[in-house]
Amino acid sequence: LDILINNAGVLSPPFDVTEDNFESHVGINYLGHFYLTHLLTDLLVKSKARVITVSSEAHKIANITSDHLTGDIPKLFHPPADRSFPLDYDRYNLSNRARIYFIRELVKRHPQLSGVSVHPGLVHTDLLRSATGLPKFVRACFDPILPGPDVGAETSIFCATAELGEANGGNFKDCRLAKLPCGLIDPVIQKRLWDVTMALCERVKPE
Repeated sequence: LDILINNAGVLSPPFDVTEDNFESHVGINYLGHFYLTHLLTDLLVKSKARVITVSSEAHKIANITSDHLTGDIPKLFHPPADRSFPLDYDRYNLSNRARIYFIRELVKRHPQLSGVSVHPGLVHTDLLRSATGLPKFVRACFDPILPGPDVGAETSIFCATAELGEANGGNFKDCRLAKLPCGLIDPVIQKRLWDVTMALCERVKPE
């Protein structure tokens, strides 16, 4: 296995939680990618593989704090008491910040691997297929003028094959390294998120 591209994602899905009772955005967009990569780690390391995780610029308006990572089931993974349009987007943003942290910590812990996170840009996909209200209206307005998924895939394909060098662990946009704003990444939170996520993976792994 030479290349793994984690590309699954949801926004405003018609269900609140995953089968394991984790909040749907964080469970699918982040935890699912983490768990799959974890199961494949030995094979990936043996192959000195490249791991690409598709994220979003939405990570810039999210902030994972120590409060999100406390408790038996950390608050980040809790299903909401009720759902609303702003809450869905907040969880979506948090899941994308978690993806950024994930790839950075992955290549730190496994130096045999290379990997980056990728922002595919605004493209016409089915990501908002279950949206209602304002998001549905916005989708109807902009979908006809947005480029297709083939354009969105360009940066992932570039990063899967390019020499990364010092950009390893970085975040890419438009086939170029996108510099993260100063102070955006907290290495303590990054490590803590990895540890609590690994603990959750141990709980849900098949017998």
